[in-house]
Amino acid sequence: MSRKSRRLFLKEASLAIPAGLAAAEVSMAQGTRGPALTPGDPRDLPAKDARLEVRTLDTPRKPPKFKSRADWEARAARLREQILASCGLAPMPARTPINAQIFDRLEGDGYTVEKVYFESFPKFICAGNLYRPKSANRQPPYPGVLSPHGHWRYGRLEQNPGDVNGGAIPQRCMNLAMQGYVTFAYDMVGYNDTYQVPHYATYDENAPWGLTPEGMRLWLWGISQVGLQLWNSIRAMDFITALPDVDPERIGVTGASGGGTQTFLLTAVDNRSKVSAPVNMISHFMQGGCICENGPNLRIDTDNMEIGAVSAPQPLLMVSTTGDWTRDTQRIEYPAIAGIYELLGARDHVAEEQFTYGHNYNRPSREAVYRFFARWLPKESARPDAKSLVEQDGFDFDPGHLLAFSRRLPPADALDEKGVMDTLLKGSQEQLAKARPANADQVEEYRKQFGPVYRTALMAEQPAAEDLRWWQAEGGTKGRERLLISRISVGDRVPCTLARPAGAVRGAALIIHPDGAKAALGTAESPSPLAADLAKRGFLLLSVDTFQTGEARDPNRKAACHYFPTYNRTDDAQRVQDILTALAYLEAAWKPAKITVVGQGMAGLWCLLARPFIKVKECAVAADAAGFDSAKDESYLEKLYVPLLRRAGDFQSAALLAAASPLLLHNTGGRFASDAFKHAYGLHNASARLRVSDSEVSATEIAAWAAKLG
Repeated sequence: MSRKSRRLFLKEASLAIPAGLAAAEVSMAQGTRGPALTPGDPRDLPAKDARLEVRTLDTPRKPPKFKSRADWEARAARLREQILASCGLAPMPARTPINAQIFDRLEGDGYTVEKVYFESFPKFICAGNLYRPKSANRQPPYPGVLSPHGHWRYGRLEQNPGDVNGGAIPQRCMNLAMQGYVTFAYDMVGYNDTYQVPHYATYDENAPWGLTPEGMRLWLWGISQVGLQLWNSIRAMDFITALPDVDPERIGVTGASGGGTQTFLLTAVDNRSKVSAPVNMISHFMQGGCICENGPNLRIDTDNMEIGAVSAPQPLLMVSTTGDWTRDTQRIEYPAIAGIYELLGARDHVAEEQFTYGHNYNRPSREAVYRFFARWLPKESARPDAKSLVEQDGFDFDPGHLLAFSRRLPPADALDEKGVMDTLLKGSQEQLAKARPANADQVEEYRKQFGPVYRTALMAEQPAAEDLRWWQAEGGTKGRERLLISRISVGDRVPCTLARPAGAVRGAALIIHPDGAKAALGTAESPSPLAADLAKRGFLLLSVDTFQTGEARDPNRKAACHYFPTYNRTDDAQRVQDILTALAYLEAAWKPAKITVVGQGMAGLWCLLARPFIKVKECAVAADAAGFDSAKDESYLEKLYVPLLRRAGDFQSAALLAAASPLLLHNTGGRFASDAFKHAYGLHNASARLRVSDSEVSATEIAAWAAKLG
């Protein structure tokens, strides 16, 4: 088909090639690209960068689909890493003695209830109530049940058994105990006896992201309400599995609403949970609206449907209702999760029940859970009969009398909110210092510990060539081409400028400037000093307008939504990704023997953060540190906001997780963490490949350094 007839065909089909892309056909015909990466079909070009769409907790999600068991298992392993890292629990903190106190037993008809508190970490209290069976017909060891509560007004003491849109936690726990389970109902952070950190600490309803300035700072370190609660749940699991009358191999977890969120998060990361029943929470269009359900990077590229399936193939009951955000469970969420169970050969391990009420954990919902637990948790000889699975009334105690500190003073040395946060912060810093490798043999262990956290902080990767497409765009001039590159799996749209040398190509350089490609390269008539010098030395030059810089800037994008970093990469993290995407394009399309990446100004920091993800075999980096003070949280808050980055080891990890390829690090101003890079290169006996300068190195020196590398 001729070019004219093809264009006519597309026009008639209402698929005319956009004018700005018409040159792509000419470019391909002239052979200006290597054969490894052909241009994309103009019809496939995203109309705009998909990343400009801001995801929120209410953004509808598509049900997850996986082709094979291996695909899902790899995804589930990565999700566990993401959850733990997001919650500040990777690497896992030390499990210090919990010093559990169990006291003030009350005797009920067929059950007992006791008060409990323990130290989740030293001087931080988690409190609750322990319900045990009391029957001559039932003998220990009993199955155990953890019962996290949701945002009921009275927390674990909420007792409204007749309210069809309410909950009754003491009555639920009483019935579970009468059915033969040791059940532990424990507080969410900021409720009842677990008072040291207010439930809405660090939350500011009027702030753009719903976070106070202190909350923003703590998220750099992975310190959040959801992390505190998940840690309390893990320690509650430590507590219940250590009880002498509990069988640690038969533990169930159930809670509704926010307690449902705690249920599936705990079940995802702690395999001691054998059966779970998150009630009225797993939804494709609402992910949890409280600060205790949202942490840094927790749901980037994922959602509660995927997270809820991570426990597979352990038995899972999805209870839903027609009156809240779980109304589509039978149509969307349940089939999606059941499909994953089917891949694992455990289709019969997942079930659902839906009721016609508002948001609740009411009697019908509770009885559905009783039936499911009775199927999976007790031994065959100890399963409750059908009659006992009908909920019994008769919880006769005043719930207020169940408070652990109603007649006992809390520990005098219990930390206040600042003390809790300072302790968590100190623990993270000590973990990083202790993990710093002293020799080459310890580098691999450091990578195992902090690699998953670093990967979760940046949520970046160098894409495979098969995922890339490129198009030639308008705006090119003699010697300068304008391109658009995209990852088809993402639908992003990254503008680039390509400049070829007048003679033979002797090398390739990717130049990144915080103001975009034009600032990096200048124009064909008036090139920047670095572009001119590298071109004279035979370098093929590529520069990109990274996310929200240069021509990629979109002033209409509004990122003001609560918990923005829970669902979206920050701009700086997106810029790191664009560097990796551009590198993948440069390597796949042009096959250069070696590539040099040059980061100017703050873009030098983006390049340093990208280094651990670079898969190009020979890739040197010249990075301007911009005098960045890498030891101060304020620097990251003001200039480089990437949640979890400090917890991940920031530039210490950027040095230790990357290959010891040639690196020119300059303009450190005596403040940047150049010692981390010197240490990393020393461990690999590669100090000769590292050059560090406190002052800024000129464009001529950078070009000469790059040319010397060959």
